[in-house]
Amino acid sequence: MPTQTTSPITYLERLPQVQREFRLFGDRVEIDAHWTLGRSFRTTVRLADLSPQATRFNVRNKWFKKSVLIGSIAIGMALLFSRETFFSRVKWISLLCWPVAGVALVVAVRSFQKRQFAHFSRKDGKPGLDICKTDPEHFETFMRAIQARIRKA
Repeated sequence: MPTQTTSPITYLERLPQVQREFRLFGDRVEIDAHWTLGRSFRTTVRLADLSPQATRFNVRNKWFKKSVLIGSIAIGMALLFSRETFFSRVKWISLLCWPVAGVALVVAVRSFQKRQFAHFSRKDGKPGLDICKTDPEHFETFMRAIQARIRKA
């Protein structure tokens, strides 16, 4: 199938752990993903392999529970090591725990809200395409464009 030279329709998805850019062409979707902790990934999904019906579901970010756990442990350690019963050599640990708890709080707040995802399954049962609704206005437009091009493919 020939590659189209027209400019693609794009959608940018921003989550705490990853930023993905989707570029929709006539026959494929190209995805560039950049993780917060450094990795990058590029993939292409052929539209002819996808089913046009999208399954929608809501998910809370997996970082929420982890950040609450880390924040709780950091606060507990800060309170424990700040007690007078500990030697002065380990009291400095409590000073390090408070910033960790603060960062954990920021991550928990940013990842608390459940996000809506749309999943396009592949016709052969393998993993298809997942897109998160981080920009409501552009998301619905992008979804309609993908569904129309899948039907065409």
